[in-house]
Amino acid sequence: MNGLGRVWTPNNDDVNDSDEDSDFDSHNNEDTTSKKALDVMKMQSIGFDPTKLFRQRMERQIEDDCLSDEEDQEDEKLSDDEHEDDFDQFEYTPTNVNEDGSLIAGRQAGVDVVKEMKMICLEHETTSPIENLRIELNSFKFSQNASFSDCVTGAMLAIFERIHLTPDISAGKLVANFKNELSHWSELLEKLCHSVEEEMSLIVAVETAATSGGVVGEVLSHEPSFRFILQTLHSEEVVSDEAIMSWATMRREEDNTESPRGKLFLQAPTQEFLDWIEEDSSGSEEDGSDDSDSDSD
Repeated sequence: MNGLGRVWTPNNDDVNDSDEDSDFDSHNNEDTTSKKALDVMKMQSIGFDPTKLFRQRMERQIEDDCLSDEEDQEDEKLSDDEHEDDFDQFEYTPTNVNEDGSLIAGRQAGVDVVKEMKMICLEHETTSPIENLRIELNSFKFSQNASFSDCVTGAMLAIFERIHLTPDISAGKLVANFKNELSHWSELLEKLCHSVEEEMSLIVAVETAATSGGVVGEVLSHEPSFRFILQTLHSEEVVSDEAIMSWATMRREEDNTESPRGKLFLQAPTQEFLDWIEEDSSGSEEDGSDDSDSDSD
C-alpha cells in the first residue's frame, strides 16, 4: 500500500506443532526454526522440485544408519566382553599347535577348540537328545582336526559352569549337583572316551577347573571336593581304575609339589582315594590270578 511492500514470514509455531516428528533436525535456534518453516512452505508450493530435499534426507538417513551401526557394534563388543568374562575363568593351553610347537594341519589359526567346544556344550538344552550334541561336537572336531580329548575337556569344563557353584556350597551338595548333571552328560562322556587317554583328559579338565581361580576353582580346590569329584566319576563308571592310576603316575613323575596342580594332587583326601584304588586294583589282579591257577589245576 502507498508503494510499501509487506514481507510475509511463515508461522514458526504452526511448523513446530505440525512437524514435531519431521525427519529434519529440530534446534532451539530461532534462525534454524525459521529456515525449517520456510522449507515446509516451499514443499507445499505448486511447482516445487523436491529432489534436493530428498537427496539431503537420504544423506541424513545414511549418516544416521552408520552411527546406529557403530553404536550396535560397540554394544555387541561390550556384550561379548562381558560374556567372555563369564566363561573365561579357566586357563587354556593353546590347542592349535602340537607338543613340538608345529601347527596342527587343518586347524584354523587362532581357534581355541576346547573353548569352542565348551561353548557348544553350554548352549546345549538338556531337553534335547544328547546324541544331537555328540554329532555337533564330532562335526566341529573334524572341521578343526581336533581330538576326542579336546571334546571331553570342553564338555567337562562346561558341566562345572552349568552347576552354578557358590563359594559356600558344601561338599555333599557339590556331589549331589554333579551327579545330577552326570545323569544327562555321562552318556556323552562315555561315547567320547574311546581310550584311557580321553578318560585321563577328563581328570585333567577337573584339575584345570580346580586350579584356575574364580568361584569354580575355589570350590573344587577346597578339600575334599576334588577327591569327591574324582570318586564320583569313578563310581559312575565314567573313568576307569587304569585311567586314574595312569594320571596319578604322571603327576608323581612330574614331582612338582609347589605348583597349584601339585598341591591339589597331594591333598590328603585325594591320596587316600588313590591308595584305595591301587589296593582295589591289586586285589582284583590277585583274585584273577588265583582263579587262573584254580582253573589250571
